[in-house]
Amino acid sequence: MIKTGQVKSEADLARKLGISRVRVNQIVRLLKLDSQVIKQIEKLGDSLPSQIITERMLRPYIGLPFEMQENILQIIKC
Repeated sequence: MIKTGQVKSEADLARKLGISRVRVNQIVRLLKLDSQVIKQIEKLGDSLPSQIITERMLRPYIGLPFEMQENILQIIKC
């Protein structure tokens, strides 16, 4: 929504969604994970009975090389 110009900033997006600016920033940062890792997470779907992967769990792996991100994802999924 920021890229399309629907909102001007993360703060505007937060107001529109009714969540904190910090929470928007945390989620936007997850986009820095490797695209292959993001696709693997998406394949897990939303129908899980509980959250097995959370934003908080993924934070430390942002910016790490793909191989390290993928290894951690495999450990988390088990």
